Amino acid sequence: MDYKEIYKKAYAYMNEKVIEEDCGLLCNSHCCRNFTEDGEEIGIYLMPHEYESVYKDTPLERRFRFEKHTSKHYYIPPKVKYLYYFHCDKNDGCIRDLRPIQCRTYPFEPHLEGNKLSLVVEREQIHQCPLLNKMDELRKEFVEGIYHGWKLMMEIPGVKDLIQYDSDIRKRNQNISYIVSNFE
Repeated sequence: MDYKEIYKKAYAYMNEKVIEEDCGLLCNSHCCRNFTEDGEEIGIYLMPHEYESVYKDTPLERRFRFEKHTSKHYYIPPKVKYLYYFHCDKNDGCIRDLRPIQCRTYPFEPHLEGNKLSLVVEREQIHQCPLLNKMDELRKEFVEGIYHGWKLMMEIPGVKDLIQYDSDIRKRNQNISYIVSNFE
């Protein structure tokens, strides 16, 4: 299985604009920040094999900081074993064509019930994104692209396990505020 090719196709599916305007202008790219309001450094997890398929041995690998987190020390499913944690630098600007999957799909998270994939928005958010108040303005092409990208990525070992792991936690904690599931 060629993970690099799958990520390339998924990135293409997930390259649609969220809304007609630049969503980063709504909040000064709040989700791209490096620190919380309390000064804690933050980043974002890459998907299984995303680092190796997209960032490894590229100029971006030297530009950004990546940490390898294991299931031994972090809340990562044991079947996945490890994920890379990505620190971008808002001051250097976003390279939109190479932004991670998690950045591309926000505010949606992939969610599995049984074997059915849907997209959800979690009730508890790290920050209050203005998009959460504009759900009716999200472009249909964006939503469908996110769905098709996640569907494709579930072919990569570990991605479906991670989605299921996060879905189980989300269900247990009743942390779903919005569901989109009419795709097929």
